[in-house]
This record gives sequence, structure tokens and C-alpha cells, in this order.
Amino acid sequence: MGQGKHVREDRRCLRSRRSRLVAVALVLVALLAIVIPPAVVLTLHNNSTMGPKASVFVPLYVYPAPGAWEPLEKVVSAHRNVNFTVVINPGSGPGPNALPDANYTREIPKLASYGNVRLLGYVATTYAQRNISLVRRDIETYAAWPTNGSNPDLAVRGIFFDETPQQYDDSTLAYLQELTALVKTTSGLGPDHFVVHNPGVIPDSRYLPTADSTVVFEATYDTFLERQGARLFENIPNSTRSQLCAVLHSVPDSVDGHQFRDLVKQMRKVADEIFITHLSTDYYASFGGQWQEFVDLMAKS
Repeated sequence: MGQGKHVREDRRCLRSRRSRLVAVALVLVALLAIVIPPAVVLTLHNNSTMGPKASVFVPLYVYPAPGAWEPLEKVVSAHRNVNFTVVINPGSGPGPNALPDANYTREIPKLASYGNVRLLGYVATTYAQRNISLVRRDIETYAAWPTNGSNPDLAVRGIFFDETPQQYDDSTLAYLQELTALVKTTSGLGPDHFVVHNPGVIPDSRYLPTADSTVVFEATYDTFLERQGARLFENIPNSTRSQLCAVLHSVPDSVDGHQFRDLVKQMRKVADEIFITHLSTDYYASFGGQWQEFVDLMAKS
């Protein structure tokens, strides 16, 4: 009997302690609700997101042998909520003939059939030193593909001008403006008539309006860090995020997991089109091991 009395008393003590703990917990919750306003809680939640959406930029200098473009088609098909800007380059431009070879004429329509893919044709300008008549001929060759190939899906929707200048010059500005006007008014490059410039560095801001997008960084990960990372793009005069494209290669394999996620998040914050690869050689002629992960991160909200 005496032992049972002690057990009952112990149980009453435990219940009392539990009641006190619950009361303390409720007080703490109430205090936190007062001390941490809902806006701060929302901000903390938002910090876990990837920020503004951006397009995946793809310099597709992979020859389209059977199956070679499948890594791109796979992610394009799996991520319909991600836009892809894809540059094709059959022969340092459209090539010498009216149409590219049979592998290109087979594979280009497949990519063009996806609503989230914008294909661009590669054209070199040699820093605005290339004869403009030759540049015009390349543009017109791309524009004539749907007609010459009797296939409306054998088409590009704009031009990627490589090796555009950085330093300002009046004649260079006129050169770029003439090419932009041609792209914008040529029916075979519709409906987008999209123009991308690639100086690979931040150009004089007076050139920016002559393109829809400008590659303001094309270099290694180490160079990216040396130039203060994404802050490099935050102070480009007279620019907006929607005008900027960044190409980052030679990312070390050690930059993975959360580090890689943070890198993609940084780039999405400052540029509307992004390409990132861990490859340090042939980085435009193949797909790296982290290609799928990169696109998965670009798909996240």
C-alpha cells in the first residue's frame, strides 16, 4: 500500500511538470510571434528559393551525329517550364551551301518543334572587321533554310553574332545597327528575330540597344571569382538584367551540391540567359557530367 502511494505521487509530479513545460512552450511561441514579424518569416522562406527565372543558353557546337543532341532534347522535353536559347553552327556560320548537311537537316527540325526552344544561327563578325556583305550573306542563308529545305521547321529564329566589339566607335555602331535592322526585317528569321551579341566581356553600353541580349561574360570560373563574381554585372551602365547573358566554363568538380546551387542562384539574379559547365576543354562541343543538374537548378523556382 505505501509503495502505491509513492507511485501516485510520482505520477502527479510528472503531470505537473508536463503542464509547466506546455505553458512555457506556449509563452515562447507567443513571444516569437511578437518579436519576429510575419514579413521576416516570409523573407526567410523566400531565401530558400532560386530567385528570378532565366533561360538556359546553349552554344550547341556539337555535331549532330545520331544521338549526339539527345542530352539537350532530354532536358528540353523534361523541363517545359524552362526556356532554351540554342546557338547552332554548321560551319563557322550556315556553311557554304544553301542548306547544311543531312545530319543538321534531320536534327534541327526536332529541336525547333519544341515551344520552349529558340534556335539562333551563328555568324562571325570578327569584331566588326568582317566584310559586312559576307555577314549579310550568312544571315540571308539562314533565313532561306525553310524555303530551300521545303520544311518550315528547318529554321532559326534569330542570329548570334560572335566576336562583337567592346570599345566604342561610330562606324562600328553603324555596322551593328545595320545588321540588327536586317535580322529584324527578314521574314525567314521570325517570329522572334532575336539578336545576340558576344563580345565576351562588358562592352561600351552604347552597343547594348543594338541587341536583344549581350554576352557580357565568357570565361572560366576562376576568372569569375577574380572579377568579384556576379557583382561584376550589377553596375553595367544603362543595362537591365533582361539584356544580359553569361557563359561560365571550367567550374571545378569540387563546386557541387549547395555550392553549385548557390552559383546558379547568383547568376540567375543578374542575367536572363545563362550557361554553366564544369567542362574545361571542348566545353561547347559536348555535355558535361553536371549538365542535367544545371538544368534541374534552372527549372527550380
